[in-house]
Amino acid sequence: MNDRDLLEFEPMWTTERDRWELWRTSVGYLPILKGDPPMAEVICDDGLADQVIAKMLAAGVTVVARPD
Repeated sequence: MNDRDLLEFEPMWTTERDRWELWRTSVGYLPILKGDPPMAEVICDDGLADQVIAKMLAAGVTVVARPD
């Protein structure tokens, strides 16, 4: 992973922050694009996913507790 990879997701916690929320489950957080239906953003690189989630949390993206 490099910084360019992280920059590709930057709108999720900056310019498009209000379009996203984090669903908290027993296994961690899942970035969700709000809508009907909501759509998960699956990030296959665990390290990158952790960084994206940390940025979203720090930016105050809404966290929703979801049952598993």
